[in-house]
Amino acid sequence: MAQHDIASIVAEMSSPAVTQRMNGAIDYLRYEGRCDGFLLAYRDETTDRYVTVEQRGYDQGVASFLTGDIDRLPEFAQQFSHLDEVFDWTQVPGFGTSPTAMSVLRPGGFSNGVLMLLHDDGGKIIGMCHGNVEKEQFPTPAKTILERMRPAFTRYASDLRAKSRFKLTVREVEILGLIRRGMSNAEIGEELVLSPRTVTTHVEKILRKLGVPNRVMAAVYAAELGLGSDRRTVDAMSALAS
Repeated sequence: MAQHDIASIVAEMSSPAVTQRMNGAIDYLRYEGRCDGFLLAYRDETTDRYVTVEQRGYDQGVASFLTGDIDRLPEFAQQFSHLDEVFDWTQVPGFGTSPTAMSVLRPGGFSNGVLMLLHDDGGKIIGMCHGNVEKEQFPTPAKTILERMRPAFTRYASDLRAKSRFKLTVREVEILGLIRRGMSNAEIGEELVLSPRTVTTHVEKILRKLGVPNRVMAAVYAAELGLGSDRRTVDAMSALAS
């Protein structure tokens, strides 16, 4: 990959736009960690189903399988009983010859991989990340980077769950986070390079969707629900640190 591509990844990871930061994080994981396939999904609170946010390197059939009822499959039992661990195929007895590996992943071009579950402080699963590679050995750098980015992916999945509940757009969640930080409409517009009129329109829609009368109540309500975290979703320098 050319140097300017690395620069583009870092620029995305440093962007004020949360979606761009996440795309940069995924691109960095795939490049630096040599991860051929990656999928990020959150668990919808209404349907209790996984919803794919971003996926790279999988065909639709594999992606759909990975976000299905895998918690019911014996080959994933070890992962779902150890939420804070990240196991590759070699660390799960029999996974390499399991129906998932033989019928789904190997035909899809993968020979090893990991599942990283995302959960809240109470242990409730709110999302997942899948990483798979063509080689028999899952790269240590990929696992290290994935673990380092777990908090960022967890926060992002949490915001998306809340967004889906209140039908907030990604931009509205982002603006809500800035409201929580006490920023005015003018400051939000400067931060996100949006016109004052556009920011005002977004704020009005946020208040209507949350069912609150003003931005102060929106900020309080958002804090209670974990909406629009005021922490950066991806800190580029932290993610790039060795």
